[in-house]
Order: sequence, then structure tokens, then C-alpha cells
Amino acid sequence: MNRLRKILFIEIGTFIFALGIGMFILPAKILTGGVAGITALLTNYINISEDIMTIILNIVLFILGSILLGKEFFVNTFVFSISYPFMILFVTRVLPSYEVEPILASIYGGLIGGIGVGIMFRNGGSSGGTDAIALIVEKYFGIKVSRAMMIMDAITVVAGLYIYGLNAVLIGLISVFLMTFGIEQTMNIYGGIIAKKFEIISDKYDEISKDIHEVVERGTTVLDVTGGYTNDKKKMLVVVVSDEQFSKVKSIIYKHDPNAFVIISDTRDVKGEGFTYEVRM
Repeated sequence: MNRLRKILFIEIGTFIFALGIGMFILPAKILTGGVAGITALLTNYINISEDIMTIILNIVLFILGSILLGKEFFVNTFVFSISYPFMILFVTRVLPSYEVEPILASIYGGLIGGIGVGIMFRNGGSSGGTDAIALIVEKYFGIKVSRAMMIMDAITVVAGLYIYGLNAVLIGLISVFLMTFGIEQTMNIYGGIIAKKFEIISDKYDEISKDIHEVVERGTTVLDVTGGYTNDKKKMLVVVVSDEQFSKVKSIIYKHDPNAFVIISDTRDVKGEGFTYEVRM
């Protein structure tokens, strides 16, 4: 059941990605990274429609990645590679088409495409395409995937400078940035639990901890810490709570020790008892 759920969400992510590319990036010929950007360049020299060129490039890169990277890449990319060609054709040839200003196409295409890729990544899928080149470069040359993808996007944009001019390059960079932003935000938020982490240094740690257990019904961790300047030995209390419990914990801390040293930070993708499964009784 869990496997089927992942496949379902990979398909949803694939369709969202196809919407971003098919409705905005390809029709407006936005100079961007990945296969969409390479397609925008090649169709100036090869008389093939953008959607067909996208399909051809994805198939070639999928085969290349499967040969050089093996079974894991094949499995992670298979669902996307089978469904994406049909989805991009559906978006470009069945759904209504609209003329959109290039800058708007870059913004919405990049953001929507990034959300789709983020959903795929979050569920163990891969968008194939230039991911394959980045993974091959990492395997054989030791360059990190993120850096390899950045280099490829930069090359695509620089190549477009000669064909499209500076305005197109600047608009394309917006798409690249927003796609990266969409991926990162989706990876951070979708499928994860957002919470607040308290790190509390106080002589009243025992009383604070007891109240958190009883009032907020959250567990705490007590750590031994040493002041770097004074070398004083202290106890630090660590607790992770939901956003709804945030104000209660603050009130408990300052009720027992108004001078407590407190660090509060956002945490994402929290897993464990009381967050991703029920507290054991």
C-alpha cells in the first residue's frame, strides 16, 4: 500500500511538472535549465516541435542513465519516464493554450515545475532528464550532483545568450531560481512535520521539564553542557513541540525562570513518537 501511495504521488508530481513545462516554459520558449532549456535551444536548429523534442531527449537520457548508473536509477525514473511523454502531450495538445508574457511564463513555469519535481523527489522518484547527466558526472568525475546541475544550467543559459540575447537570459535565470526554490520548499514542507525546537539552559530545568511533561504532554531531553567562556557546568533542556504548543512552552519557561537562556528554532520533517505516530501508552 505504501509503495502504491508513493507511485501515486510520483504521478501527481509528474503531472504538475508537465503543467509547468508544457503550459509556460515550452510555449514561451523560456531559456531555462534541464531538458526544457536544451529543447528551447535545439528547436532553433532542428525542425521538431518542442513537446516531441522534450520526449526524445528524456528517452535518450533515461536509456543512457540506466546503462551507466544501473538498476537504482532505472527504478527511480521508470514511472516518470513512462508517464511524462503522455502528460506533456496532453498538456500541450489537449488543454487550452494561452499567450503569456515571457516573464510571467518564467515565474509560473519555474515555480510549478519545481513543486512537481519536489513531490517526485519526496516520494523517491526522479525526473530523469539532466538528472542522469548530473549523476553520471558525480559517479565518474566526483563532482556533486547539485554542482553538476548548476554547471549544466549555466552552460544552457550562456549558450542562449548568443541566440536569444541578454533579456532572454535574465528571464531564464528567474525560471531556474524559482524551480530550485519550488523544489527546496516542497521538499521541506510536503510530507514532513513542521515544529519548534527549544534549547533551554536554566538552573530550573527540572521544574520546567516536569511542567512540559504534565501540561504540554511532550517528552524532553536533558544534556550536559559547558560554558565556553566560564567553563561552568550546566544542564540544557531540549524539547520539540508543535506550533500549537509553542506559546504554552514559552509560558512555562518564563514562569519558572525569566532569565533562562533560550534558543527557539524551526524544525522540519520531524519523525518519531507524538509526531509521525501516536504516543505509546
